[in-house]
Amino acid sequence: MMLKQYDHIILLAHGSSDDNWRLPFERLLARVTGEVSSDKVSLAYMELCSPSIEDVLAALPTDKVNVAVYPLFFAQGRHLRVDVPKQLETLTNNQRVLTLLEPIGDNPEVIKAMESAIVKKLVEN
Repeated sequence: MMLKQYDHIILLAHGSSDDNWRLPFERLLARVTGEVSSDKVSLAYMELCSPSIEDVLAALPTDKVNVAVYPLFFAQGRHLRVDVPKQLETLTNNQRVLTLLEPIGDNPEVIKAMESAIVKKLVEN
């Protein structure tokens, strides 16, 4: 999957009413925007906190036409199979095309990193 084919990427986290829960996602966004321009990537939450996908889209310049939503989820549950596709279908129009990508948990590099972290913890003395 080549993210550079999109005008903008929205990293989508689930959301929580606990502000501390948001910190890892905000740090991740800061690190990513340190590597790529902040006009290329933003963070949205599915529920319980903001910004929402709608908020992010409203703030994007009109030249950001081809937008991908990259879920920061480990797997495709109901939200990614039903709720988010329905939401994106509603938000897609003549001015903007929204594409839902596979969740980051499907990325082989992420799977390998999780395996390594788990194995490391299991073999620590």
